[in-house]
Amino acid sequence: MKKVLVMPAVAAVLLAAACNDSDRTLVGPTPGGPPSVATARVRFFNATTGMTGSGGFTTNGQFATGSALPFGQRTETCATVNSGAAAFGFGAANSGGTGLSGSAIASLANQNIAAGGTYTVVATGSASSPALFLLDDAFAGPLPPNQAAIRFVNLAPGTGTPANNFTVLKGTLGSGPTQLVEPNIVVGAPTPFAMVASGANDYTVLKGHETVVTGSAAALFLAAGGVNTAAIIPTASGGFQLINIPRC
Repeated sequence: MKKVLVMPAVAAVLLAAACNDSDRTLVGPTPGGPPSVATARVRFFNATTGMTGSGGFTTNGQFATGSALPFGQRTETCATVNSGAAAFGFGAANSGGTGLSGSAIASLANQNIAAGGTYTVVATGSASSPALFLLDDAFAGPLPPNQAAIRFVNLAPGTGTPANNFTVLKGTLGSGPTQLVEPNIVVGAPTPFAMVASGANDYTVLKGHETVVTGSAAALFLAAGGVNTAAIIPTASGGFQLINIPRC
């Protein structure tokens, strides 16, 4: 008899909780269904020169946590960004690395971010007049075992006219056969992805007819199954270097 009296009370409590929950907004995955908000992943990379301290990035007006980066550095973890139209900004980071010191000095508006996509946002050029580029890291795989994907991007615009253009060769010029990867790589326009054997891969970077990156400085170790963007950026001494940016 007692059970008959208790059960309606329990049902009333559960009904009240359900009614209250119906007014709440789901912020995580719905059980058995897709996430409530479709997202993509974004990595940031700072290739600007002449900036005192670190540069930082914003996404849709909000500082991207962990994106206060010195020259030549990338974020170790990737930011989660809602799909759809997105805006990115870049400027000097504050001393604590928690925000921008003042307003963004470069921006990239109305960028289409695909649900489930992976992207790299790069800042390049001089600290006084930087440029932002959004690189879509989508790769039409799958990769066979013991293979990796790699492409190259020019992030060294220089200060002269015309801007720096680079040619990349597979192999070390003067030490065996080489193969043309891509000629005349312009700033901010990545080459197509190519599949190569994973492990050590040697390259040569030319500016015109001058070899500017070679030997150990152009040797990249590519993990099996990895999708990589090799950025050509300046050095402090006025030369050039290769920095590998793996996909999120």
